[in-house]
Formats: sequence, C-alpha cells, structure tokens
Amino acid sequence: MTALLSQDSADVLLAPMPQRPLGGLGWNTSVLTLGGVKWDTQCTDSEAVALIHRAYELGVNTFDTAHLYGDGESERKLGRALEDLRDRVWVNTKIGDRTYDGAMRQMETSFSRLRMDHVDLMFVHSLDTEEQRQQIMGPNSVLRAVEEMRAAGRVRFIGVSGHWVKDVMARILTEYPFDAVLFPIGLFNQAYNYSFLETVLPVARKRNMAVLGMKVFGAGRVKHATSVEPYLRYALHTPVDTMVIGSDSIAQLEEKVRIIKSNPAPLTDAEREALVPEAIAVTQAWDDGEFDWVQGYK
Repeated sequence: MTALLSQDSADVLLAPMPQRPLGGLGWNTSVLTLGGVKWDTQCTDSEAVALIHRAYELGVNTFDTAHLYGDGESERKLGRALEDLRDRVWVNTKIGDRTYDGAMRQMETSFSRLRMDHVDLMFVHSLDTEEQRQQIMGPNSVLRAVEEMRAAGRVRFIGVSGHWVKDVMARILTEYPFDAVLFPIGLFNQAYNYSFLETVLPVARKRNMAVLGMKVFGAGRVKHATSVEPYLRYALHTPVDTMVIGSDSIAQLEEKVRIIKSNPAPLTDAEREALVPEAIAVTQAWDDGEFDWVQGYK
C-alpha cells in the first residue's frame, strides 16, 4: 500500500500545472508563483538553485522577489538560478523607496543582482498608509522612476502591493493606472474579517489588472496548523490569477504542488468556519524574523 501511495503521489506531480491569464498582461501564469522570503534566507546557493529549478520542472513559470528580501540574497539567488531560463519565465520584483532617486538606485541594484536587463513586473512595494499614498502620488516619486524604466524597456509592467489598509489600496488603484496588484488573500484574512477580495479585487478587475494573492499560509504561521491543505484549497479557489507562496525546501514545494495538481474541491462553508479559530490562534504570536502582517487587523 505504501508503495502504491508513493507511486500515486509521484504521478500527481507529473500532471500539468494549472494556469490562468495574468490579467491583461499577455502571460499565462502558473497558479503557484514561487515567492521569496523562504528559500532566499534559509537555503544555500546550491539549495536555492535546486529548489527554483525543481519549481520550474513542476510547471511553475512565475517567480516573485523583492529588493529587500534577505538583504538582497533573494534577488541574487533567483538571478543565478534563472540565468539560463530567463526567456521562459516571468519575473516580478519590488522596490520600497518612495522617492525618484532612491527608487532608481534600488532598481539598478535589483537588475544587477538578478543578472537581468529587464523584469516583467516591478511592484511599488508595501503601500500601507495614507501618508505613503501621498508620497507616491507626488511629482518626483517612485512612480516617475518606474515609468522611466518602463519607457527604457527595463520594466514591462508596473504594480503595487500592500498588506494592511485595503481602503487605501482600493483608492490608489483608481488614481493611477497600475497594471497589477498584490494583496493578502489567505483564510487568515477572512478569520480577521479583513478582506481585500471584497474591496480591492472588484476595483482591479474593472481595470483589467493582474491580481496576485499572498499570505496564503499566514506568512509561514500555517506550520502551527493541523494541515496546510485546507488553507491552500481556500486560496486556490479565490478569483485571483496566481498565489505567491514561498517554500524553504523541495519537499515543501512538492507538497504544495501535489495539492494543487490533485484538483481539490473548494472548502465548504462548514470547513471554512471550522478553521477560523485555528487561523486566529496561530497568528497571535510571532517568532523572531516572522512578519506579523495581521497587526493592522486586530
């Protein structure tokens, strides 16, 4: 029986990776985007390269990182791994500086680390307050920098990401023609009754934007849950284009891919409601180095 289960598991991994259009950007993205903040900080160079290559073998064709992840190690390791695959994958990165000069410096550094002359999608990262909204809407801000990079062919599309303030996010989407948006979509957000899916998603879809979802596993806190499977099932059936999920080992990656490729059913209302106490419980405390993104919801 064990051998049979193992064979069935291997067969599932060989199945095609589900894809969805990435908004109107002309790319059919794997529903799983491999995100940073796991392999980039916990793996050696060779381990990170092996994990990224395994993701590609399993059908992952979209990769996400940021200038600040791992103090630059995320971009560096991703660039090394994708050097021979660049024309076959989609790459996102993010910049956090709100000024023109600072954003230009960050982007130049990111291109160098990534060993790439361009990226497909550049996010203005972590827009989470009204003050930050005002900063980027100024005349000499990060938006001018990314627009110039786009005109030069070094950035194909411009996106915005945010973790905490859904109303600010929804508003900025009506004030600037972003191509893509990235926000939390996990069951953890539903547990805290703070849904970007209900507020930001309709605005983005009205503008034919690409929609990427994050915090599927509660910034890693799902390790304290009974199982990762229902949390992934929930996110898989949200109306986003792709889920940005990190992995710190090939085994973790394969577990997630196996669930996705098994074509699981959506959570029932009863299943979802039963998970809410656990989702809240595991996000009440945070280990060193973890990102408490629910601090704005409590």
